[in-house]
Amino acid sequence: MDRISFLPDDFLLQILSLLPTKDVLKTSVLSKRWKYLWKLVHKLEYIDCDRNADHGRFLRFVDRTLLLSMAPVLESLHFELVRKCSESDIGFWVRIAVERGLRELNFEYGCAIDEPSRLPQSLFTCGTLVVLKLTNVSLMDVTFPVCFQFLKTLHLRWVIYLDDESPQKILSSCKVLEDLVVNRDRDDNLKIFSIRVPLLQKLIYCGRCATHDGDSEFVMNAPSLKYLEVVDHGYECTIEKMPEIVTANVEAIYWNTDNIISSLTSIKRLSLCLPSESPYPTGKIFHQLVELEFCTCDTEWDLLMSLLKHSPKLRVLKLNDRHDGIFGEELLHWDEPSSVPETLMFGLETFGWRNYRGGQIERELATFILKHSCRLKTAIFSPGVTTLEKKHQMLTELALMSRGSATCQLVFG
Repeated sequence: MDRISFLPDDFLLQILSLLPTKDVLKTSVLSKRWKYLWKLVHKLEYIDCDRNADHGRFLRFVDRTLLLSMAPVLESLHFELVRKCSESDIGFWVRIAVERGLRELNFEYGCAIDEPSRLPQSLFTCGTLVVLKLTNVSLMDVTFPVCFQFLKTLHLRWVIYLDDESPQKILSSCKVLEDLVVNRDRDDNLKIFSIRVPLLQKLIYCGRCATHDGDSEFVMNAPSLKYLEVVDHGYECTIEKMPEIVTANVEAIYWNTDNIISSLTSIKRLSLCLPSESPYPTGKIFHQLVELEFCTCDTEWDLLMSLLKHSPKLRVLKLNDRHDGIFGEELLHWDEPSSVPETLMFGLETFGWRNYRGGQIERELATFILKHSCRLKTAIFSPGVTTLEKKHQMLTELALMSRGSATCQLVFG
């Protein structure tokens, strides 16, 4: 007996919404019970990843299923296209979805397609959208003002803009935006990317590929931000203080990195990768910082010592060469400080070092931390890629180092 067919429509539609649309349509041949049920599915997904498949057949399939859809509200529409589609086809699909009260659009246009897709103006006045994710899209022809009154999540990946004002014009229309992801394109027509969103909670910003000459500027004012991730190799950043910030992951090269450090003084968990010349902002105290991950790829240790000195609540310190020794140990410099940060003596409980290679400078720093961390409970060392003989030597050296905490457990990961 076909027991599943006796389930309520709402339950069956929930199951169907988890399947790709091409598989949903196949269920119409199961029985009379299923013949028209697919038309009520409120989540549609169209993935065209097979370059050898009949492209015309795919286009006709999208046309048919969208036109025959009878869902009262189209909750989600997802396109993943690796072959070029005409703007008239894409515009037709998006306009139909907007007319059905579309709440979420995920449009991924293959980055291997030379010319980014353009979307119809009706999308930018869609008052029902809550989630909008765009990849490899041109917004040069968008007419302002736009209206995204209910939009909470916005992803802009490899998007082309008309000018520096375009991103902020879009963001200013998103009054309740909470989640923003930006991946800059090398030729996106921008020198300045400005983000001013009062209610923003989470931001992931990657400007590493933004310009050929590295003179781009990142400007941000997001007083409600709680999570920040920045990967940027630009020229300058201007960031206002973020009193609500909890977690940040920053990998940046600016001439004024002290600005971005100063904006994070309310943070609890921080992962940091900055160039060697980065200064510590005078007088700044990280009153709430509990966990710090510090990248060792291209850094003089003064910045780390300053962070330890000005982070009274720090309990977890992690060192990690994120870039796998690409810059070489000769760039590192270590002078033992004249005084030991109180954080080491009275606060630090967990210390970890990933990609530890056991060079002279690394040994000196490890010795300093283990010797002066009087309340340390656990020290975890994960050696970088090396021979078994070298690894054994490193572990032996670490085991023989003096430890300021009698209860510290040494772990080799």
